[in-house]
Amino acid sequence: LVNQVYGAYLLGYDMIRIKASSQISFEDADRIKKAMRKLVGLEIVDEDGFHISAQFLLDANTLDAEKILRRMSAIVAGMYRDLLEAIRSKENSIRRVISGRDDEVDRQYFLLVRLIRSAMMDQKLAGKLNLSNIDILDYRIAANLLESAGDYIVDLAAAIQDFSRIRIVDEIAEAGALVEKMQEKSVAAFVNKNRAESNVVVKTYNRFNEIITSIKNNAESKNPESAIAVLNFTYSMDKIARCWIDVADLVKPVHLTAPLKNA
Repeated sequence: LVNQVYGAYLLGYDMIRIKASSQISFEDADRIKKAMRKLVGLEIVDEDGFHISAQFLLDANTLDAEKILRRMSAIVAGMYRDLLEAIRSKENSIRRVISGRDDEVDRQYFLLVRLIRSAMMDQKLAGKLNLSNIDILDYRIAANLLESAGDYIVDLAAAIQDFSRIRIVDEIAEAGALVEKMQEKSVAAFVNKNRAESNVVVKTYNRFNEIITSIKNNAESKNPESAIAVLNFTYSMDKIARCWIDVADLVKPVHLTAPLKNA
């Protein structure tokens, strides 16, 4: 039932009504309400023991895909900065804080997917959003990559307890700072359709990869327990970095965005 609520929301339904032949239990009602609280703009407008009605109260025409994507990026960036600081200070209790913020990333992700799907079905809305068919597809992919990056950061925060066995914190912090730069550049390149910025992301990833390779080689020459922790950590960090490479790859090459000279 919860998945059906999510599905109706993402498909653009303005009214979602849940009806039961027998009284809805407290546990089921609570589960439904928790699901609805994860969906931006959806509010319960009517409820009794046998039904729950919720309405989407935001006007799609007032929403902005770029602003929602930037909001997602800002939250993910904050999660990652706090993770880097926890790495430097060896703070092991950061996971709950980061996980809580990832819930907000999910809320914004659902809102953006709903808006994009609505734009796909309504060309007038797509025109107001200034999104072409290709832009709509690209925003859907970019939103998914940001949502995935948030999940990877939560996973990385869960592994931070293994950091007590790692002695190369400075090198990992340096690699982490490059990933932070990659996010900033990739999202800016995507929303501004700036190919030059996207090329910077690729160059930054190459430098990041050099540091990660050095970290892994140094770890393998030391005790096996430390090496396993380092390999797991660098693998998770590389998954986050690859999200930003994929976002940067969405930027169209210059020859596709500029008119042909001989046309």
